[in-house]
Amino acid sequence: MLSNFQEKLDQINGMMRELAGMILTGEELCFEGFKTKNMETLESAREAVKGCRPKANEIDNEVIKTLALFGPEATQLREMVGYLKITNELVNSASNIRTYVKHNKALIASGFDMSGLEASFIPLHRSALNATKHMVDMIDLNRSEEEIRTLYRHIKVEESKGDDLYAIVQKDISEMLCRIDVDPLDFITVLKLARKLEQISDHAINIAKLLLYIKTGGELESH
Repeated sequence: MLSNFQEKLDQINGMMRELAGMILTGEELCFEGFKTKNMETLESAREAVKGCRPKANEIDNEVIKTLALFGPEATQLREMVGYLKITNELVNSASNIRTYVKHNKALIASGFDMSGLEASFIPLHRSALNATKHMVDMIDLNRSEEEIRTLYRHIKVEESKGDDLYAIVQKDISEMLCRIDVDPLDFITVLKLARKLEQISDHAINIAKLLLYIKTGGELESH
């Protein structure tokens, strides 16, 4: 039979997975909306992350109450501290998704042709999505240390890909500016769109580092 404290830890872990799942759903809808140029799908992505901040506040409050009631030590304390930091990263990811939706809808409304950039944007989308999928899997701390480390390595690879793909988008935009007569403001919006995807991968690796710290200890590392 689980102790009251372990039950509370499992409850908070489940809430954290639910919050991360909202981010994942939002990203999946962003990717679909980008490919289909469907504003309703993009708006659904925004709605998917609408409740992220209240959910994060609920988790933070549960963590604080658990700290006050049980006075955890060592591993359990690491988990509590890690969760307080992770909720902030997830809220920032939700903010990136909302901003992404705003910029993408603006480009669709302006009639901007994204076809010349799809070769770099689709892999960038996929990399951010894969990083988040691995991050959601990693939140389940019932996994073994080996599984946690493997997922961390996968996220690290996707985050590195995201950096490289963002650089490619910048290069593609620079080349298009020289040969296509389009409002430069649209290209700035495209660059902001790519930046939000790259930042989502950054948040995923930050969360992965926190989860690795929770599981294995050592020094707390930030991106």
